[in-house]
Amino acid sequence: MNATCIIVGDEILSGHVQDANGHFIATRLAVTGHRLMRMSVVPDDPEAIAGALRADLSAGAAIVFVCGGLGPTHDDRTMEAVAGALSRSLEPCPPIVERIERIVDRMRTEGFAGDPLGISGLEKMALVPAGSEFVECGVGVIPAVTLVHEGARIVILPGPPRELQAVFIDGVEPQFLAETGAPLARIEVEHLFPESSLAAALTEIERRFPGVSLGSYPLEDRVLIRIAGPEEDAHAAAASVREAIVVLEESEEGRRLLTYFRGSHER
Repeated sequence: MNATCIIVGDEILSGHVQDANGHFIATRLAVTGHRLMRMSVVPDDPEAIAGALRADLSAGAAIVFVCGGLGPTHDDRTMEAVAGALSRSLEPCPPIVERIERIVDRMRTEGFAGDPLGISGLEKMALVPAGSEFVECGVGVIPAVTLVHEGARIVILPGPPRELQAVFIDGVEPQFLAETGAPLARIEVEHLFPESSLAAALTEIERRFPGVSLGSYPLEDRVLIRIAGPEEDAHAAAASVREAIVVLEESEEGRRLLTYFRGSHER
C-alpha cells in the first residue's frame, strides 16, 4: 500500500523542533510492508495543509497521515484544513467531547471558578471533519481520527511524539496496516571502492529489479548499499550487487584502485 505523510508545524520549519514523527511512521510502514511514497513538511496554514493533502491524494496515495496541529490555540488548524480540502464541515467527535467534559467537571469539583482552562479552546479540539471516526487507543483518549475520501484513507494524528506513537501502535497499525502489506527484505552490502565505481552496475541492477529500492551511501572509509524490496527480488538484487563488487575486486584496475585509495586514506 502506498502511503504519504504530511508533517504540520511552524516549529519544524523554523528549526525550533526536530521532527520525530516522520521517521517513526516511515519505520513502521517499512516493518509492516508498506511503501512511503513521500513526506512533506508544511506550516500551520490551512491552505498549505489542504494543498499538500490534495497533492498526495492526486498522486494516488492509498493512505495519508497528517500529523500535528490538533491543539486548542489559534495556530492549530489541521482539522479545519482537512475539512476544507475535502469540502466537508466540522462536527464534534463524541469521544473527544466526553474527555473534555470530564476534564472540565474535574476542575469544577476541585473548586476552580471562571474559565482558567480556556474551555472554548478545548471544545475546538473536539471538532473533526464530517464522517471521521475516532481512533481507539488503550492508553486513553488521544485526539486522533480517520476518514475515507474517494477510496483513500486519511489518518489525522497528534503532534506530540509520545501521543502519536501510542495511538499509532495501539490503534492505527492493527486496523489499517497489519497483515495487509507485502513483507520487505532489507539487506546491507558494503564495499571499499569509490561510490562512483559501482554507479553503472547499480543502475543496471535497478533496471532489472524495478520493485527493489537501491540506495548508495558513502561513509568515512567505505560505501554502504541498502537494498529493500520483496523478499525474493531483494535477495536476487543483493546477490547481483555482491557479484559486481567481486568482479571489480578481481580486475586489475579494481585492485589498483583499492591500493590507490587505501594509500590516500593512510596519508
